[in-house]
Amino acid sequence: MTPQPPPLAPTAPVGLTPANLTVPKEASRFVIVLILSILVWLALAVTMIGLFYAVIFGFFLWLGNGLLTAYLRAEAVRVGPEQLPELDASLRDVCQKLGVRDVPALYVLQSGGLLNAFATRFAGRDFVVVYSDFLEALGPASPEMRFILGHELGHIQSRHILKQIFLAPGLFFPLIGPAYRRAWETSCDRFGAYAAQDVNAAVRAMLVLSGGREHGPQLNAAAFASQHASERGFFVSLHELTSTYPTLSRRVTELMALTDDRAIRSPGRNPFAYFFALFLPGGNVGQGGPLASLLLIVVIIGLLAAMAIPAFEKVRQRSQAIACVNNQRQLAAALDQYQLEEGKGADAWSDVTGAGKFVPAMPVCPAGGTYNATYEDKGARVICTVAGHDPTSVAAARGARSGGK
Repeated sequence: MTPQPPPLAPTAPVGLTPANLTVPKEASRFVIVLILSILVWLALAVTMIGLFYAVIFGFFLWLGNGLLTAYLRAEAVRVGPEQLPELDASLRDVCQKLGVRDVPALYVLQSGGLLNAFATRFAGRDFVVVYSDFLEALGPASPEMRFILGHELGHIQSRHILKQIFLAPGLFFPLIGPAYRRAWETSCDRFGAYAAQDVNAAVRAMLVLSGGREHGPQLNAAAFASQHASERGFFVSLHELTSTYPTLSRRVTELMALTDDRAIRSPGRNPFAYFFALFLPGGNVGQGGPLASLLLIVVIIGLLAAMAIPAFEKVRQRSQAIACVNNQRQLAAALDQYQLEEGKGADAWSDVTGAGKFVPAMPVCPAGGTYNATYEDKGARVICTVAGHDPTSVAAARGARSGGK
């Protein structure tokens, strides 16, 4: 087995203060997403159908989040002074470093090998969850774990969880939605690095995420960071533009830049990727990435079509029926007038339709039917052969004898 190299000496981030942990691009993108969200919410409020679906979606979101927190409280391990005290002490130290007064509830969740952590909020309570394999890989009192806890507390401090709800319409927009979410993660990485006061530990935590608990700590951080500039192309660019997280190689690059507070220059992206990214909504739906987002668009279009097509067909049929009724009335009036002037009924439609006659041209049924006429005691009755255009619905239709050609 290759011997594991000794960890790099702790290096405090240069230039980081509580006042500049949030990156400027997060604030600028927030304004754009806020404006888009307000416009969408106003449109939904004006259209009652849209507001109804928004309420239904919000209800299921609330229900799902409630079930998630219930699962955590019942199945996961609640960390405290008497349960995993070293991890509890790490959380409290990070809260003190970041100025968090209300210490969130911390849980350890068995995840079947996944290396991750997340923060959530429900009913006014904040929750931080660390997957058990991540805890085992980093250690409860390590600076790497302090980085992870600081990252999640950054989401809480920045109110990203509430923003994710109220800014949901704007976050769904292509390009700007994912870009804003990526800015979240960059800011929270800075929160984590400041909480750990060790950039090298933050980098090691990222390497564990990318290379796994066994080989991650042995990776060459500089070589991995260089992939951000060397591994380019259309699909890499499209992945970056549609993902809600910066690539791990970029995150490592930006963390390493904190050792001397230098600005990094982002490599260019393939211009065609921007065009294709316009057709993918913001967010990796269910962590499924751009393909899941594209499938979601197909589903949404299908649902809208399922609702709109029957309504459109009903309106079309109604408009056809109205046009047909008007034709029947016009022909019935012409037959009446012909009978009044000639003293007999018309033999064919040509007697009453055509140039210089009662109807300039023979009306055409918009549904493809044909018109016939029958005599009744009160006059002629014009009938359309298309089902649904019942002549009894023509209250004013009167006619002469049969003879429509």
